[in-house]
Amino acid sequence: MKNYKNILAAFLLVLSVSSCKKQLEIDPKQNIDANAALNTTADVQNALIGAYTFLATGDLYGTNLVFIPDIYASDDYLNWRGSFSTYRNISSKAIISNNADVTRTWITAYSAINTANIVLSALNVVSDADTKNVIEGKALFIRGIMHFELVRLYALPYDAAGANTNLGVPIITKAVKGIGDVNNTVARNTVAEVYTAVENDLKSAITKLASVNDQYAAKAFLARVYLQEGKYSLARDMANDIITNSPYQLITNSLEAPFRTKKSSEGIFEIAQNEQSNAGTSNDGLATFYASYQNDTGGDVGRADALVNPTFYNSFEAGDKRQTEMIYNGTGARTGLFTKKWYSFYDNIPVCRITEQYLIRAECNFRLSTAIGATPASDINTLRTRAGLGNVVPTLAIILNEREKELDYEGFRLHDYKRTKRSIGAFAYNDPKLVFPIPDREMTANKALVQNPGY
Repeated sequence: MKNYKNILAAFLLVLSVSSCKKQLEIDPKQNIDANAALNTTADVQNALIGAYTFLATGDLYGTNLVFIPDIYASDDYLNWRGSFSTYRNISSKAIISNNADVTRTWITAYSAINTANIVLSALNVVSDADTKNVIEGKALFIRGIMHFELVRLYALPYDAAGANTNLGVPIITKAVKGIGDVNNTVARNTVAEVYTAVENDLKSAITKLASVNDQYAAKAFLARVYLQEGKYSLARDMANDIITNSPYQLITNSLEAPFRTKKSSEGIFEIAQNEQSNAGTSNDGLATFYASYQNDTGGDVGRADALVNPTFYNSFEAGDKRQTEMIYNGTGARTGLFTKKWYSFYDNIPVCRITEQYLIRAECNFRLSTAIGATPASDINTLRTRAGLGNVVPTLAIILNEREKELDYEGFRLHDYKRTKRSIGAFAYNDPKLVFPIPDREMTANKALVQNPGY
């Protein structure tokens, strides 16, 4: 059984948690005393490490924020064969409001937001201006991307042609440092308000991080946000800036490298796991659910719970290396087809990589009939050449198909189908069944919250 963090303890920055799954910790390992004041620059930097630690757990990018958007959009794409009912119910769109994975993702995302807010509230103790800017930028980055991930999962999708007055998620910008700071009357902001807050945090982060490469992580997420909103000229220009000016570049001789190599040239924002620090090797972690093979001593690696659907496998063009090199026949706990992206418990997790920026630029240029930075054909055929395929004259359908093949099983499927208003099996893109419930424990604690339809 999985154990889940207590939300108040998490808000108070108790970062060491008793659990049957190993939690990934950002090195150097740090625990933060719930009652300790942030009196020095080192204290604030340690708190910032705590915020990043939350991101790396299985609750967030260590598993759920990558895994859930794909298993939720599983029709003809990903088959769940595991024993965890929480994931099975997500896959079958039969979620209940106390689903443990829905709950832990909400809790830990808001814990990361709160930790970022605590850092922001303590900036006055940081005397060096450059250091202060970097700390502030990173905290704003974390707060921005967490609100973004939450609104995409727990609210109806952003509609570029609509007012977006549907309920989103609460925007939290005040730090909870003790029980007296807890506000149990925080209401949900609208989807539009949340996206505006996300944009503002990421734009501020970019400004604060202008002197360091971390700016490109904020830019990569902002390009993703703009694309989700249908703000194509802004998404295009941000992606072009990253491709043109950042130090990141495509790896042309290996599709596996971004997932195996720490700090690869493609990895704009990544989580580097190792044997001491990882999201899990038995009940959590991407390889735990995706892998199925035998190691050198004959032991099974992975639970083999998440299989590549044969329909999706057969949709690749003949000779596509993204099929032949990145999908394999399982030899471990289960036979069948498995993605090779999440192959080892200690592999890299590239949350944002340069590949996505080529796809964003290509799609936006095509939609706008422009050629900023490169033509859509040039960007798409660059990726196809790496995959061992010939050139094409792109259409929107071809570009979206290339995006699906390049970014498969990296957590994009649900969000891409929603923003392009494509159905997922029998469910329309805006079906309430494709929106998570507000966790039951949050509804009980905060009477100002309104539950999503159908729960």
